[in-house]
Amino acid sequence: MKICFNNLNDIQKKIIKTIHGPVLVIAGAGSGKTRVIVYRIAHMIQNMGINPCNILTLTFTNKSAIEMKNRISIFINDLELNKLNIGTFHSIFSKILRHESKYIGYDSNYTIYDKKDSENIIKKILEKLKLDKIFNFKTITKIISNYKNNFSFSENIKIKKSFKEIYDCYVKQCFKSKALDFDDILLYTNYIFYYFPEVLIKYQNKFKYILIDEYQDTNIIQHNIIKHLSIKNKNIFVVGDDFQNIYTFRGAKVSNIKNFHIEYNKTKIFYLEQNYRSTDYIVKASNKIISFNKNQILKNVWTNNEKGEKIKIYGAYSDREEAQYIVESIISIKKNSKYQYKDFSILYRTNSQSYIIEYVLKNNKIPYKIYGNISLEKRKEIKDILSYLNFINNPNDEESLSKILKINTKNKEFINFIIKSTRERENNVFNIIQNINSVHKTLMINKKIKNKIQYIFYILKKIFLIKNKINAYEIIENIINNIFLHEKYYNNKSIVRLKYFFLQEKKLEIKKNISITEFLQDFYFEEKNNISKEHEYVKNDKVSLMTVHLSKGLEFPVVFITGLEENIFPSTKFNLNVDTKKIEEERRLFYVAITRAKKLAILTYAKYRFLWGNKKINDPSRFINEISKDFISIDNINTKKINNIKCFNSLKYYDEKKYNLSKIIKKGEKVFHKKFGLGIVLYLQNNNQIATIKFQKLGVKKILLKLNKLITL
Repeated sequence: MKICFNNLNDIQKKIIKTIHGPVLVIAGAGSGKTRVIVYRIAHMIQNMGINPCNILTLTFTNKSAIEMKNRISIFINDLELNKLNIGTFHSIFSKILRHESKYIGYDSNYTIYDKKDSENIIKKILEKLKLDKIFNFKTITKIISNYKNNFSFSENIKIKKSFKEIYDCYVKQCFKSKALDFDDILLYTNYIFYYFPEVLIKYQNKFKYILIDEYQDTNIIQHNIIKHLSIKNKNIFVVGDDFQNIYTFRGAKVSNIKNFHIEYNKTKIFYLEQNYRSTDYIVKASNKIISFNKNQILKNVWTNNEKGEKIKIYGAYSDREEAQYIVESIISIKKNSKYQYKDFSILYRTNSQSYIIEYVLKNNKIPYKIYGNISLEKRKEIKDILSYLNFINNPNDEESLSKILKINTKNKEFINFIIKSTRERENNVFNIIQNINSVHKTLMINKKIKNKIQYIFYILKKIFLIKNKINAYEIIENIINNIFLHEKYYNNKSIVRLKYFFLQEKKLEIKKNISITEFLQDFYFEEKNNISKEHEYVKNDKVSLMTVHLSKGLEFPVVFITGLEENIFPSTKFNLNVDTKKIEEERRLFYVAITRAKKLAILTYAKYRFLWGNKKINDPSRFINEISKDFISIDNINTKKINNIKCFNSLKYYDEKKYNLSKIIKKGEKVFHKKFGLGIVLYLQNNNQIATIKFQKLGVKKILLKLNKLITL
């Protein structure tokens, strides 16, 4: 299909046709930046004859990369599409690193460690150095990540003396296991480009045109890599919006976009300010909100769209009433419009807010989908099979070996013996396992377990010897059929889920020749970067529930923004009265939330809220007061004033006693637990101190009532 510019405005046309030299595009919310990027790439290939191989496009989520590829495919043929380099920073540079791994002393089949793997290693290091009583392993993992991405410490100065020793041990352990964590992908790419100019020149000649989406979210290491790649040709095109910079906690530096024109001489700057997504009321309200942030690139976002409905505000008595109001609103709006359930989204600041909303939706038989709570890779059977796959791919990987042994035995002494033996005997773990007869009695491992472990490693060795002759899906089938089907703790549901998840691509004959190394790389980077690999809200007619962070890049006709209370949104994590930077980031997050709405934004808050087992009393969020009263309508009448309009306690009250944290519960009573969900009390013990409850999802559990607060329903 030939590209047509008739449906573009003059600014968009100029941006698309300005190909050479540095270009900075400040793109407001809903301004069609993805369309501009897609048209620009199509124009470069169709009209300028640029080889797709020479175009590099970097995004921050696989969802964005897939969307771009799908939209570009309309304008170019499959051959050209396959030559394009479109993906996330991690996915693109991990492929480069596989090719250039010899420069860092690795083979191309290195293992990729996720956050949990890194934490496990740090935990062991702290124990070994006798620092586990002083430092929290999760905190140290975050500090190491920050150090790798930004070459600096966070405010945590007290660990500086011990940091070098911990860091060195961590790096050595990763190298010994021939493994890299996610941060290493960018760290070592930057290292190779800096110290090996011949490699840099190779990729400068390859990537002559560089396009980057969401540039406000780049950190120092990403900025450095791009600087290396673009310095020769200087054809760098970046798009971003400082109003939507919401990832400073991950190291994002908004200064990268603010100082772009200083770093790159003769930068051409364009502004995309027309909003095509939202109504006039939503656009004006969001402009007013973000105007309270002082440190920003000035822009005037506007729209030609209809005026629309004013932003609704509802103040509830409790979070249960808030949830009930949301559900009633969905039912009412759907009944009086053409909207389907998939047109509604419920956003919240933290995942813990979703429990009561989920309960009320379920109680009213409204289909919904929660995004972001449990990623696929966190399911036990998925994590287990990944351990086997990683080990087959890289037998040096101690962490995966340790996991496989833990899956099959809890004997720590035996596990430590195997790990130690592999270090001393050049990692020939298969031979060590097959010859454990002489030590299994000494280590108090019974014969049944010993035989089981020997059988598993016999299967793994057989697969390992032919791994280069079969594809990843055949390896997975081998593991499922020869190991998982023989294990009692993998039920039929687990096996079905595994086969569907891992083998569906084989059935579709996609990537049928993919190697295990390629498969693992694709899997890890899709899981890490994707907003949700399973997020098919277009196909599934369900209400979407997610955090505001996850909603970035999405849009819905109707958006509910819940929990708009001080200490929740804005978050209580920061000293909001002192830390201006943090409150500005929270405000940017609120701006992102409200600009997801196309037709209607509904803001809710509650006087009483139950969080983490405690009853909280909060004031309405300061952000509500920052919306001009000209753009809002109050959905109830109450006693708390906001913008001189009464709006706190609803006229329709719910019996708060029904929603109290129960001190006395009865047999047969329905209850709600914030972690386990809905359940029914089977019986009580020890003077009603212990309850045995059958939960819908997790089965029967014993609950100590003093430590586990329940909501009676």
